[in-house]
Amino acid sequence: MHDVNNAFFKSAKCNNIWRKDIKRTHSLTLNLILFCEMFLSSLSSLITVKDINKVKKNFPLFIISENIDINAEPDIEYFRTLNRAFDEVATYSGRIFSHLRTNEPLKLNCRIDKETLLSMRKYLDEWNVFDSLSRVSDFFRLSNAEFTKKDNDTYSLDVNGSCLYQDYEISRNRLMMRESNLYSEMHTSSKKGLKLRQWAKNRMPSYLNPEGIYSSHHLSELENMSPDDLHEEYGNVSLYNWVHAYQCLVELSKEELRKRFSSKKPIPLQVDRWLIIKSRENWLSFFKRKGMAEDVAKKVIGYFTFNSKSHDLNDCPFIPCVDGLCLMPALIAHSSATRSLMSLFGSKKISQAGKGRFHEQQFLRQVRAAGIKASPIETHANFQCDCVMLIDDHLIFTELKSNGQPIYYGKYYQQLCNIIGDSSLIYDGNNKLLRSYIEQIDRISTHYLNHLDIIINEFNLPVDWQPKGVHKIIVTTTMLGGKYHSDNVFVVDKYSLSSFLQRVPGVIFQNNEEGDRIKNIIDGYEHCTGEITIEKFLNYLYCLPSVSAVRKNIKKLTYSVRFDETLIYHPYYDSWAFGPYIRKEDEQIN
Repeated sequence: MHDVNNAFFKSAKCNNIWRKDIKRTHSLTLNLILFCEMFLSSLSSLITVKDINKVKKNFPLFIISENIDINAEPDIEYFRTLNRAFDEVATYSGRIFSHLRTNEPLKLNCRIDKETLLSMRKYLDEWNVFDSLSRVSDFFRLSNAEFTKKDNDTYSLDVNGSCLYQDYEISRNRLMMRESNLYSEMHTSSKKGLKLRQWAKNRMPSYLNPEGIYSSHHLSELENMSPDDLHEEYGNVSLYNWVHAYQCLVELSKEELRKRFSSKKPIPLQVDRWLIIKSRENWLSFFKRKGMAEDVAKKVIGYFTFNSKSHDLNDCPFIPCVDGLCLMPALIAHSSATRSLMSLFGSKKISQAGKGRFHEQQFLRQVRAAGIKASPIETHANFQCDCVMLIDDHLIFTELKSNGQPIYYGKYYQQLCNIIGDSSLIYDGNNKLLRSYIEQIDRISTHYLNHLDIIINEFNLPVDWQPKGVHKIIVTTTMLGGKYHSDNVFVVDKYSLSSFLQRVPGVIFQNNEEGDRIKNIIDGYEHCTGEITIEKFLNYLYCLPSVSAVRKNIKKLTYSVRFDETLIYHPYYDSWAFGPYIRKEDEQIN
């Protein structure tokens, strides 16, 4: 790994990104932003515009990745390549901007020309290599990967079948599938979709458009709330207002792209033709016209403004400039309001005081609705149990953890350390060793088994009652990509458990050799039918079918990256094509 790091910095030392003595100028930053905006606009046009030649003539620069053939017949591989290219440019834009920006508002009157703009590609190319280095480093540090030296300048990096990075990619894929399924539910003509839309019309704020309604439902799922609870405030702004504010920016950006793609004349190389620029007062008026109170709009504008703590232009779309605030429409038009807001809440440490409470309330409602006896046990301040379930005279001690969804692999790794424990011996604010979640539930269950009368009183059981079995489970809001059962403790995410509690088996839709869409039941979901029993419950936890299904279909590919003269082959896990075809059994494919 030492040789790989040296090779990377040897290859990068002459480029501007990594030089400490490089002068960060307004001209450099502005040209970078405009280059990325044109790059993203060009990629977007390949999906939405039929006559690409018209766009190429109207754009001062039409920029696409080298591996994209605009004359190719669109298929799933083509769209996957486009999707990956767009995500990379969008992500790198924020990271490089964060690295190169000055502390002053951006001056928009700097010189812009095609030659300077095209020179910005080197920053994205170099960040792409750095991204590969980070991935290689993560494999080596956190996944027990082994380097094999093939010759003087070639290395191969490989991992075993239990690679945690694979779990991370599976978790991301499952999150994408849930988002896709929810979108289908909200936008199809199925009974469930019509019911959801009617419910939203009666209960949600009237200013929400269909996309805002979908984003609100999605956010309520991720935050473990009922949509009714979205009046809860994060940072003194209701979650409904958060969604509405971001969705307004998405719609504004989409309209700008529509104008851009339908232009009958060449678009000049002018800043105001590629960025949306408004004074702070005009942005305030914009949000007020959309139905937001002035004090709320001011708070939102402040949170959306990119600063020294920001790293992502999706989370913080407003770039401070001399004339006010500007944003990149091609980037924001394709942003997910939900994912961006979840990331923003974490990056700017916006208060989310009620988050854990909602998880506990939602879980108890769901368990009881499934006909399972359940109750929190809070008789002792030091031994509070979030939930005890009783199934067929078996006790199930449950620890509920309201964690965010890790965006990066390192954060996913840390989440598992929190669950399972490690040897770091980290101390908390009271100078006490932090307990893993497994240690916590072991400690709590032992206490109540030694004081069984508390359980007996809580569930009105006979005084001589004894459990037929004792089980422990950790339910986290983090979408997981593996099975982490340890020391007789089950570890599961709330999404996996919801399918069991709601008795909704999963199926997978895939195309056969004749091109027909075939429905197959996913192994393990047979436990989601009929009456709930302890046997079905335990068998379901052992197999976790929603995780196993993605793991079964994920592809392990080999990618390569070159650092100077050193060539590195490393694994890459691809589950992109699998995602769109998993549905719950009561859904329709239109």
